[in-house]
Amino acid sequence: MSSAIESWADAGDEFSVPADIIQNPDGTKTVITFRTNQDGKKVKITQKIKEVIVREKVHPLIAQRKNWAKYGKEKHSSPGPDTSTTQLGEKVDLKLGLSWKQVEKKEEEDKAQERASRVVVQTIKCRVCGGDHYTAKCPFKDTLGASTSNGGTPEPGSEGAGDADAVTSTGRYIPRHLRPDANGNIPTREARDDSTTLKVSQLNTFVDEDMLRNELFARFGPLQRVTVVRDRETGESRGFAYVSFATEEIAQKALDLLNGKGYHSLILHLEWSKKKKPL
Repeated sequence: MSSAIESWADAGDEFSVPADIIQNPDGTKTVITFRTNQDGKKVKITQKIKEVIVREKVHPLIAQRKNWAKYGKEKHSSPGPDTSTTQLGEKVDLKLGLSWKQVEKKEEEDKAQERASRVVVQTIKCRVCGGDHYTAKCPFKDTLGASTSNGGTPEPGSEGAGDADAVTSTGRYIPRHLRPDANGNIPTREARDDSTTLKVSQLNTFVDEDMLRNELFARFGPLQRVTVVRDRETGESRGFAYVSFATEEIAQKALDLLNGKGYHSLILHLEWSKKKKPL
């Protein structure tokens, strides 16, 4: 409880007025002091104090320091804080607990439960060669003779439609390289016809098969095959692709017109995927 005292403007230092201490019947005491507030006005402060004796064990150095003689304005005062020079506040005790260990343990249990309940996502697997890429982008889908237009079952008239081992008892199609006689059916790189295939290098990483078909080589007619070589781990383009044309003449024309031309901020480099034998 405080009230402004206007008539004390001529008073000197705020500690020049001694504190008025009143002993109460209930064992407490009321301390009345005067201070100067932020506005420069003298205010009256009334505090009701209850003294409680608390015995505690402290470090010997702390007990020794409490017995030091006072100095300054509290030189001749009694032991303990003087209300005229010290403003008493609320005592806050710091209590350290061990609950953080339980919280940390609970967080670890929640993470383990989340990992256990997480659904395992199946990795991408090609139905033609078994690689970790989409079947539509398999570089061997044409050479292995497997058609994926109807969910992995060979179309009538296709190379794998008449094989007895191509379909299991469950109706699932087995690619050629996974059949028991796969060793004799996989075409080697030497046996594959690459006479109409060009290697297109120095491509930007965002260029895909559709961009090559519809933008770069659309003028040369339908393409037999377009394959952008990608990184096996990240799936990002490695900057080159293989493009197969209908005839060798069309491939030669594309090589002459586009080699050294700019495409998406890079200079294209076209060459035959298989070196031509000298005539």
